[in-house]
Amino acid sequence: MSSLQISIVILGVLAILGVVAYNWLQEKKAQQRIREQFPASEHDPLLHGMHAINPSESKEPSFNLEEGQVSVTQEHDEESPDALCEAVFDIQFVMPVLGSQLISHLQSLRSAGQKAIRYFATTSDGYHRARIQPSEMYSSVQMALLLANRSGPLRIEEWDRAVVLADNIAQTFDGTIELPNKEDVLARAVQLDELCARLEAQVGVKLVLEGTQPVKAILTIANRLGYSEYGRGHVRLHENGKPIFMLLLGGELSADVRSAGVDFVELLIDVPNSQVIDKPFTYLVKCAYELAKALNAQVVDDQGQPLNPDNRAIPMMDEQLAQVYQELENDGLAAGSERAARLFS
Repeated sequence: MSSLQISIVILGVLAILGVVAYNWLQEKKAQQRIREQFPASEHDPLLHGMHAINPSESKEPSFNLEEGQVSVTQEHDEESPDALCEAVFDIQFVMPVLGSQLISHLQSLRSAGQKAIRYFATTSDGYHRARIQPSEMYSSVQMALLLANRSGPLRIEEWDRAVVLADNIAQTFDGTIELPNKEDVLARAVQLDELCARLEAQVGVKLVLEGTQPVKAILTIANRLGYSEYGRGHVRLHENGKPIFMLLLGGELSADVRSAGVDFVELLIDVPNSQVIDKPFTYLVKCAYELAKALNAQVVDDQGQPLNPDNRAIPMMDEQLAQVYQELENDGLAAGSERAARLFS
C-alpha cells in the first residue's frame, strides 16, 4: 500500500471519528436540555410524567403533572363550542403540548374561507379552556368551525380547507383527529343559513347633506353628540356597551371610507347585532334629527322621501322590529348576543 493510500485511509478514519464525536456531543447536549426541563427522578426522562402501568390493572394510563404544568386555575371555563352554529374537530395529542406553542401555531389558522374558526382546549389535568394559557399543558384542542354567516352556508371548499388546517395541527403536534360527518355538517349549515335569512333585518334613515361635506368634520360632530368608535365604524352605544345603531358615511363604515368627503350619512339598525331597546326606530329617528340639525341635513326614508318625527310609519316600524327581536329570541339567536354576532357577520 502506498503512502498516499495510507494517508487517505487515515483521513477517512479521522473523519468517521469526527462524526461520531460530534453526534456524541449533540446527544449529550440534548440530554442536558431534557434534564433541565424534567428534574431527575427514578424514571426515564423521556417517559417522565407518565405512571407505570401494572399489567394486572385495567385502568388507562394518565399523566402525572410536574411543577409548572398544573393548570393556572383548577376549574373549567364556561364558554364552549356552540353546537347550534359550529362543527367541532377534536384533535388529541399523544403527549401534552405547551400552551405558548399552540398559541403561536394557531394564530394564522383562524378561518377556512369566509368561515371563522375558534379554538378550545383541554389541559393535561382535564380542565376545559375557552382561552389557551401560555404556561399550561394541553392534551387536546377542539377546532370550532362556523357553519354559516352573511356570506352563506359552509361550502365544500371551506370544509376541505378546515380539514387541511386540522391535519396541519395534528401533524405539527403529533395528534389524531376526530372529524364530524361531512354530509351532516353541510346539511346543518344549509338549514342554519335558511333560518338566518328569514330573520335578517336592517332598517335605517338617510341624512342628505347640503353638498359634499368633509368626513373628519362629520365625525367630529358625531363624536360630540355621543357616537363612539366600534370595530371599523361609529355607533350609538347602549349603556351596557352594545351598539343600538350604526353610523354610515356615504354607505360605508367610517374606517372604510376612501374619499375625503361624502354627501349623505345613514343611521342603520342592524337588527341581529343591535341591543334590544323599547321603540328602537323612534329612538333612531330622534337621533337622526339631532344629527341632522348639527349637519344642516335633511332626514329622508329609504324611498328618499322626507321623514317627519310624527310620521305614522315610525310606531308601525317599532312594532315590526319588536316582532323580529322576539323571533330571534325564540329561535335561539337573541339580538346582540355573541351567537348572533357570529352568524350575522
